[in-house]
Amino acid sequence: MFVCCFTTACSTLSGEGDNKLRIPQSPLLRSIERKSGIIAYVGIDGNIYTMDQAGKNVVQLTSDSTTNEDKVLYYTHVTWAPNGSQIAYVSYTGSNTQTMEAHLYVSDASGANTKEVFASDRMIPIFLYWSPNSKSLAFLATQTDGNSGILHLSLLDGEDPMILDSGQPLFWAWSPSSKRLLIHSNGADYDSRLSYLYLGETIVEESLPVTPASFQAPAFSPNGDEIMYVGTTENEESSIIKLNRLDNRSKTLAAVKGQVAFEYSPSGKHVAYIDSNNSSSAWISGTLSVMNTHGPNPQTLTNIGDNVIAFFWSPNGEKIAYFRSVVAQEEIDGVIEQYSYLELHILSIIDGTSINLFSFVPSELFAALLPYIDQYQRTFTIWSPDSQYLALSAYTEQGPAIVVAQAESSFEPRILEFGMLPVWSWK
Repeated sequence: MFVCCFTTACSTLSGEGDNKLRIPQSPLLRSIERKSGIIAYVGIDGNIYTMDQAGKNVVQLTSDSTTNEDKVLYYTHVTWAPNGSQIAYVSYTGSNTQTMEAHLYVSDASGANTKEVFASDRMIPIFLYWSPNSKSLAFLATQTDGNSGILHLSLLDGEDPMILDSGQPLFWAWSPSSKRLLIHSNGADYDSRLSYLYLGETIVEESLPVTPASFQAPAFSPNGDEIMYVGTTENEESSIIKLNRLDNRSKTLAAVKGQVAFEYSPSGKHVAYIDSNNSSSAWISGTLSVMNTHGPNPQTLTNIGDNVIAFFWSPNGEKIAYFRSVVAQEEIDGVIEQYSYLELHILSIIDGTSINLFSFVPSELFAALLPYIDQYQRTFTIWSPDSQYLALSAYTEQGPAIVVAQAESSFEPRILEFGMLPVWSWK
C-alpha cells in the first residue's frame, strides 16, 4: 500500500507561485459572509467536532478520546449523510494499538440520538459510504486475521448489518436510486469482476460481460443511466468506457496507460479524470483532463497540470479543486534536504483558466486518503455547498489546523481550529 508523506522546512501556508498579492483576511469577514453547510472535523485530541465556516458554533460530538498506557480510544472516518442531518464515524479502542476494537456510530448532526451500528474486534471498518437517500450506510471492513475486504450494509434499523460481498481490493458506487451498488472487485486479476448488486429482500448479483482493466472505483452517472469504468478494448488497450445501462451500448472516452481516477460532474455533462500515464505506477499522479461527454463524440476541453494526485468537483459543477504534489529542495545548516508539499489549484470549467490558490503540507489523515481519492471523493467533499469555499487540514508551526479558503479571491486562507481532517456537509 502506498503511503503519502509530505514534509516541509517551513510548515506554513504559502501563496508563492500564484503571482498575485495576497490580502490578509479581516477578522470581520468571517462574521459577515454567508454561511453554507457545516464542517465536521477530527480534533487534535481525537474527538469529533462540528462548526461553521467562521469557526463558530462549535459542537463536540464525542468527548472520551484518550491515549495513555492503559487505554487507546480515538475517532476517525467522519462521513456526512447526503441529507446533511446525520453523520457517521468510527472509534478505535483497546489497551494498545495491536488489540483494537472498532465501533461504528451514527448520530444527528447535533450529536444527539447517537446509536452504535456495528462493533467488532475482528473486522475493522475503514471506509463509510452513505446511500444517496440517506436511509442506509454501506461500509468496508478489513479482517484482522485475513486480507479480504468485507462489504456490509446497515439499514439503520437496529438490526445487525448484512454482509453483501467480499474482495481484495473492493470498490463500489451507489446508484442514484439507492437500489443497487456497482461493485469492482479484485482489481485487474484473472478473477476481477464488475457487477451490480440489487438490494431488496434478497441480494441479487448480476455480473457485467466486460473485462475490467487496472482501476479502482467505478461510477454511476448522476441520472443513473450510465456507468463508467476502465476496461480492456479489442486492441488490448485500457480505456475509460461509458456503458449505457438501458441498452448496454458502450462508448470509449479516452485511452489510458496507468492508474486512473475519474468522476462525472454533478450535472453529468462532463467527466474529469487523472491518468498516471505509467502502467508501472502504483498510485495516481498525472495530468488532469476534462471532457464534454454529451453528443456523439466526446470532446476534451482541457488537459492541465502535472503530478496531479486528487481532485474534487464543486457542487455547482463550474469548478474543480485539484492538488499537485511538489518535491523541492532547501539548504538547512549547509545540508540539502528534500521536502514535499501540495499545491491547491482551482480550475474553471467555464473558461478553462486555473489559479494556484495556496501551498500547504497536509495532515496525515488527509494525505492517507489521496491514493484512493476516486473512491473517497464520492463520500466526502472539501467544498462548501454553495461552491464558494474549501476546507482543508494543513500543517502550521503549531501543528495541523483546519483551514478555510475562498475559491475565487485574493484573501489568505484562514485558520479556524486545530484539527486533522475537515469534512464539509453536502447541504
